[in-house]
Amino acid sequence: MKNSMILGMVKRKINPAPARRSGVKCAVGFILLLLLPMYSYAEEVKTMPEVLTIEDSINIALENNYGLKAASEKITGAKEKSREAKTLFLPKFKAESSYSHLNEAPTFLSVEVGDDNIYDARAVVSQPLWTGGKILSLNKQARNNLEATKYNYEETKQNLILQVKEAYFGILAAQKYREVCYDATEQMKVHLETVRGLYNAGTIPNIDLLRTEVQLANAEQVLIKAENGVELAKSLFNTILARDLNLLVEVVNVFEIIKQDYNLDHLLERAGSNRPEIYKIKHNIEMAKAGIDVVQSNYWPQIGLFGNYKYHKGDEPIIEWEKDWIVGVNVSVDVWNWGETKTQVGQAKAALREIEHLQSQLKDGIALEVKSALLSVGEAKKRIKVSEKAVIQAEESLSSTQIGYKNGRVDNVEVLAAQLALTQAKTSHLEAIYNCILNQARLERAVGLPR
Repeated sequence: MKNSMILGMVKRKINPAPARRSGVKCAVGFILLLLLPMYSYAEEVKTMPEVLTIEDSINIALENNYGLKAASEKITGAKEKSREAKTLFLPKFKAESSYSHLNEAPTFLSVEVGDDNIYDARAVVSQPLWTGGKILSLNKQARNNLEATKYNYEETKQNLILQVKEAYFGILAAQKYREVCYDATEQMKVHLETVRGLYNAGTIPNIDLLRTEVQLANAEQVLIKAENGVELAKSLFNTILARDLNLLVEVVNVFEIIKQDYNLDHLLERAGSNRPEIYKIKHNIEMAKAGIDVVQSNYWPQIGLFGNYKYHKGDEPIIEWEKDWIVGVNVSVDVWNWGETKTQVGQAKAALREIEHLQSQLKDGIALEVKSALLSVGEAKKRIKVSEKAVIQAEESLSSTQIGYKNGRVDNVEVLAAQLALTQAKTSHLEAIYNCILNQARLERAVGLPR
């Protein structure tokens, strides 16, 4: 009786354990069920495309683009070059040391007058006093080079902003074109059902059905190309932003036509004030002028102060170490160098004239660029109005031919032609809008961003 009671107590102590384990498993399973949707949502978030505005896109490109980073490094190098030029005004200090071993000690009349081991250590200082304006001209060159490099960076930046806009608008245009192709495909499917119904009723020949199926197949192929065009446009966009080529991205629709009228003279005036290329070439001209001064300085004497403190041993026998110092003024002038300086001056002046010609070419090129972009914007605006009317007319024509076909008054070929004409009209309208937006961005670049 006692033993059975003990066994019963043991059973009661052991049996609840599996129940607890089952409860733990159920709790864990319940928690996993709760977490599973959260995990799935996290995975979905990772694969969701990033939505970017055009401002976001420009900021990312300005931060990541390799070309802009390279232009920034040029500024850093130009700053260091400017600092280097300033050091030419300052004295230079140099420490030198040497050791020489002779095969035998020097003698005179069989008397040893030196040591076979010669040690030498000295400190040298030099300070330019007069260089014919060379150092001043070199500093002027360095300063103008730094400023030209800064404007080169600004030019690269503005070109990058235009590239971002072109790629951004390219995505929008590709997506709009895909919609046009999709609508054309869906319209063709609806028409095919109508044709198939009439064919089954025996009211039209088989050729109508075949033509419609071929037209649908062609429309589907164009749609596939349009879909690939969207992906290619996004890859190009990511490349300009220096991001992963296959990164998912979506852009916000900003197809906005600017209604204001532009004045060419005002735009040219803005371009003259804003374009970084104009300021860059001005500093390049100043650099070339300073380059002439640099080579012309060789006509003048070069005067400098020098001094050294010497600590040496072995020049004379017995003496262990000896000290001496020297201070002096050095003057050098080219008396005859076979016209080398003259030819260098001629080269420098030719370089200056070359840049001045390029400056005139640049101004003409900017004026042409502004006028061309302005005319392109005006042309695109006119095309938008004309193509918009063409779309309305093509839609009305398609609707009329579809009704006539169902009533037996119009041939199937006319319906297919009307559908194709509508697709072409929509495509032309889209191209007009895209060209207008694109040329507005190019006009903005042509006049330069405000400084």
